[in-house]
Amino acid sequence: MNNSEILELKKRLKFSDDASFKIEACYIIGSEKRIQSRMNTYLTNLEESDRHKYIEILKKGLSGVLNRNLLNLSFERSMAGEDAQKFLLEIRDSELSKPEILDKLYEKIMELYGTVGNYLVITLYDAYDVPREGTDGFSQGESEEVFRYFYTCICPVNLAKAALSYHEEENLFAARIRDWVVEMPEIGFLYPSFNDRSSDVNSLLYYCKDPLLIHPEIISECLGCVEEMTSVVETKLFRNVIEDVINEAPEYDTFEVVRNVQDNLTDMLENKVHTFAPTIDKKGAVELLKNSGIKEEHLPIVEEKFEKEVGEKGFLHADRIKEKGRLEVKGDNVKISVKQEASSLIEIKMIDGRKCLVVPLDSDMEVNGIIKKITAKLEEEG
Repeated sequence: MNNSEILELKKRLKFSDDASFKIEACYIIGSEKRIQSRMNTYLTNLEESDRHKYIEILKKGLSGVLNRNLLNLSFERSMAGEDAQKFLLEIRDSELSKPEILDKLYEKIMELYGTVGNYLVITLYDAYDVPREGTDGFSQGESEEVFRYFYTCICPVNLAKAALSYHEEENLFAARIRDWVVEMPEIGFLYPSFNDRSSDVNSLLYYCKDPLLIHPEIISECLGCVEEMTSVVETKLFRNVIEDVINEAPEYDTFEVVRNVQDNLTDMLENKVHTFAPTIDKKGAVELLKNSGIKEEHLPIVEEKFEKEVGEKGFLHADRIKEKGRLEVKGDNVKISVKQEASSLIEIKMIDGRKCLVVPLDSDMEVNGIIKKITAKLEEEG
């Protein structure tokens, strides 16, 4: 699914008076792995204030950045993956009307979701009469397909923070009653995917609140999908590879290597042959760092570190490991931020026996909002 397809379903949640929205909410006591209560109804049957709260939670689980919080997952090519796919289709086709099927889902979640806290599992079923997109990309015509899907999110339930509140009857401020509050989703999954504005039963959309905590056990064992790293994880692993290489061969300058790597990644993405972004395996990482200034004798270190971080047959996506925006140089007492396109202006020079990062001051300079016009002065001094 792309951003526009996700947004289309997210916008649909605003129309909460649509009779096709059915919802099931199951409250689970995590420490005991048991169901405390459950509710199954149509959104239109809820009080308006409650309806808006459920919609707010569900919309949050469709928010975020693709490859960071939102992942397009495919099923494993195994019997486990086939069985999981059939089970998800059963949930979709049941339209949340068969408690015994949902019980199986809750059993899997209780077994795999590693938390002792309480949580609420909310599942929405919808039948979306997809309007045909006009040739201009904006106008819409008659529907050609009804997209039937379900969306499940897992929300932590925690005690509200202790605080003072106003008690109107007593006309005083006192400690408020600490209620159990449903928080925004930690995990979510939508099946089937809405690819090319049509049903794709061979993939699903997965949401994780924290890109570093994607709950792989839910992805592989509950959903039967191939685990995929988020862009945050991929960037972290790639940084580890570069850091380990530079630390084992200390003659390299970190700024220069990182700048060269990012420039080479930019060239790779701008000159790609296919519509999809290129991937980098162990061999590709060696070639990339070689072109970025790592010497031949240190390339075996690149191989070793890449295999350690990513795996022998693992790979990274070039568009995910390319740093966005600026290069940053930090020290104990200084922090310099440089636009990516201007990083070539920065030089590394030996000054009075010390290696220095040299920033040219050939334009006006601003310090804490105060502008110093220095161009003319520099010209005078020659």
